Amino acid sequence: MNIQIPEDLISSQLSEQIVTVVLKEIDKRLDLLTRTIELPPYPNRREVKDILRIGDERLDSWIAEGLQIQVWGKDHRIEREVLKEFLRVNKQI
Repeated sequence: MNIQIPEDLISSQLSEQIVTVVLKEIDKRLDLLTRTIELPPYPNRREVKDILRIGDERLDSWIAEGLQIQVWGKDHRIEREVLKEFLRVNKQI
């Protein structure tokens, strides 16, 4: 998607702020994707939360959005590759 705005409508200060916000968001998403590499092949919920530095609410929201989990007895596991694909597709990483 391309958005074209005439330069005279954007001050340099505003454009610098936009660039800063975009770069921070890109860094945040790349960091999340990079941390998925540290996950074991079938991490449990605690491992996913610890390694990705997220809480129950975020993980629960991902599951509600369609992240597939596997039930291993009383334990819930998430396949690392499924999680990576979910983040790539749904979180635009």
